Amino acid sequence: MKPCEQVLLYAAGELKAQDKAAFEKHLKTCPACQAELKFLAKLDEGLTPPAVPERVITQLFARTTRKKSIWAQFKWELAGIAAAACGAFVWMYLPAHQAFNAHDLVAYMNISADDEYAAFAQELTDMEDYF
Repeated sequence: MKPCEQVLLYAAGELKAQDKAAFEKHLKTCPACQAELKFLAKLDEGLTPPAVPERVITQLFARTTRKKSIWAQFKWELAGIAAAACGAFVWMYLPAHQAFNAHDLVAYMNISADDEYAAFAQELTDMEDYF
C-alpha cells in the first residue's frame, strides 16, 4: 500500500508501529498528505457534539430516577404472598366432595389471577407514588 493511501488509517490510529513510523517519515515531505490530515482533523472536530451543561444532566437525572420505595424491595415476596393467597382462595372455595376438572381450574385461576394481579399492581403503584 502506498504511503498516501494510509492517511485514513493513520488518522484513525490503526497503523502498526512500523507502518506508522514509515508514514510519519513520508508525512514530513508530502504536502498532499499534510493537507488531507488537517482536513480530517477539522472534520472530526466538526462532528464532535458540544458538551451538555452539567445542570441539564442533573435536572434530567432528577426527573428520570425514582426513589426506591420500601415496597419495591419486597416485590418478589409480595408476589409470592399474592400467589399463595390465590392458591388458598382456590383451595378454600373448591367443593371437597366434587372432583374438579383441571381445565376449569386453570381457567378460573387465570381469570382470578388477572383481576388480583391488576389490583395488586395498582396498589404497588399507589404505594410507590406515596413514598
